[in-house]
Amino acid sequence: MSLSEGANVSYDYPDDEIRERARIALGVLQKNDSFLLENEVNERAIAHKFAEYLQKQFPDWNVDCEYNRMGTELKELEGIRECNGHRQTSRVFPDIIVHQRNQEKRNLLVIELKKNGLDPRCDIKKLQLFTNMDGSYCYFLGLFIQFDKSQPKLRWFKDGKQMDCEN
Repeated sequence: MSLSEGANVSYDYPDDEIRERARIALGVLQKNDSFLLENEVNERAIAHKFAEYLQKQFPDWNVDCEYNRMGTELKELEGIRECNGHRQTSRVFPDIIVHQRNQEKRNLLVIELKKNGLDPRCDIKKLQLFTNMDGSYCYFLGLFIQFDKSQPKLRWFKDGKQMDCEN
């Protein structure tokens, strides 16, 4: 049953609180791990450290990197192949998710990270599909973070669309 069909799912936090907790975790990352952000460190290393700080902000939720399952099934997004001519599959590995493992539709936040200069189109498409409340995953919010050597740029997603809010 999709949320639009009447499923009653509580996400524990209003979206402004989720955004604030994510900003706090990002601030800790910037303070404690600036080396990762200022040097040519792989995106996965940045995601791992950010996930550690997110876990402290969401202690009753699971925070996982590159989690590729929905229950026991592989995580796939219909329509993601079209975002890039080189994509061979609809399987996806979100950079970071805040969810409750093996609990249907208990998906709080999905995050995609991108280092400066890399094409974000597929990440943006993933966030649109993951946050679509008529879709299979129904993440309450999505966050895209574009890292460069200065201030990261944040874009928030809800209901399959980019939100009009400041970081």
